[in-house]
Amino acid sequence: MTLAIPARSLYQLDDIKAQVESGTITAAVTADGTKHRLFVSSAGNLCRFADRSSRRGWILNPRDVEKYVKLIPKKTLTEEEKLKQRYRGIAKYRRMASEASFTNNFIRDCLDLPATFEAYLADKREPGSWRADESPYKCLYDYHVTTGTAIDGKVISLDRIAKQYPRQIERLRDEIKNRTVGGEVSIIAGRYLKFAGYDISLSCRSFEDGDFQCWLSLEYAGCLNGYYYLLINDNNFIGYDID
Repeated sequence: MTLAIPARSLYQLDDIKAQVESGTITAAVTADGTKHRLFVSSAGNLCRFADRSSRRGWILNPRDVEKYVKLIPKKTLTEEEKLKQRYRGIAKYRRMASEASFTNNFIRDCLDLPATFEAYLADKREPGSWRADESPYKCLYDYHVTTGTAIDGKVISLDRIAKQYPRQIERLRDEIKNRTVGGEVSIIAGRYLKFAGYDISLSCRSFEDGDFQCWLSLEYAGCLNGYYYLLINDNNFIGYDID
């Protein structure tokens, strides 16, 4: 669905900005069919995102806005669509965990997640365990898979880390394959080691019962707070906690 815009004036940039700020529209289309995803910057400017980016873009001026012929309103999801979207996030953990050559409590919890959307709908929260303003349907936190954060479902691949730390990731792959029982093994550790702008540490451990677990920490420089991921299969870490 699109909304046609009448003949433009220099003042309509503010009109579009107000609609973007309120969440009424998310994008605009030029006369040649080019779609621009819109946002309002922290400085209060109407901007469009750069291609394939959700963080950077360019400030728009009134003449840029005059090129738009259609606005794209924010899609409103039905309740069923919202539930399916939530379930896709849950199913992602189950699917990715099924690809692991190793196991641990986290992997087992992931594999115990509902196998179908219908099974998910039938597995509601216990009566009295949720507030009236919450959904009766469970999230990853309820299944004890994550602590319920903004990085739920975010994946960081070993291949991506290997671009910066190839020898360390080669060692990790050996640990995944051989799983030598012992104490915690530091794969990447060091005060000044960085990844994506964060202090990075990566360690793993093989247990006598056959379990294998691996942790990835991305913390703010000089702090003990950040983002924490668990190895979900032989090739990927996935979001678990924020501190």
